[in-house]
Amino acid sequence: TPGSRGRPQMLSLFSLSLSPSLALSPSVSGRLARGPSLCCRAAVVMQAAAGEVADEEYTTTASGLKYLDVVSGNGEVAEKGAVVQVDYTGTLASDGTQFDSSKGRSPLAFELGAGRVIPGWDEGIAGMKVGGKRTLVVPASLAYGETGAGASIPPDSDLVFETELVGIATGVDALASKIPGGLPNLILSSVLLLSFIPYFLPEDVRPDLWK
Repeated sequence: TPGSRGRPQMLSLFSLSLSPSLALSPSVSGRLARGPSLCCRAAVVMQAAAGEVADEEYTTTASGLKYLDVVSGNGEVAEKGAVVQVDYTGTLASDGTQFDSSKGRSPLAFELGAGRVIPGWDEGIAGMKVGGKRTLVVPASLAYGETGAGASIPPDSDLVFETELVGIATGVDALASKIPGGLPNLILSSVLLLSFIPYFLPEDVRPDLWK
């Protein structure tokens, strides 16, 4: 997954590509490109799926990130601080080898802009609308840099992600996504916290078990 420096962990579909020349924490300086018009959207989807989209079809940001809106969503916009839920498939830009995918699993949920994922994701997912699909071409400098990630992502690898913004979490789901370990750790932490409450009660009303 595109987690921070070791894994990634979100409904819009986008493809993101990051080149090795991108800065590790660039600011998003440009707007995301508008999705293709209705008359040509089907062609764009087919070309993207076949890897035949010309380089000039992509929008390139100041950081070196490239993106192409394959399907424009019509739901809520993903903004910094939102807990987004993204389906994705990641491949190496060099030869198209797939190194990870959320297909068959739950979408990756993370707080956008909090550094929980690689910089290319924080920048590339921002601005998507729920229901949208985007292709991201992420340079190595916005991904795993000179170290790579395990055996599947070599050092200095540019990556391509086909992404879909499935939803934006709220309430307990959003809170759990911001805590390492997710919902199980949130429940455990809550139980442990509640177990200490009796120690702060006056002794005459404190249960015998805590006296």
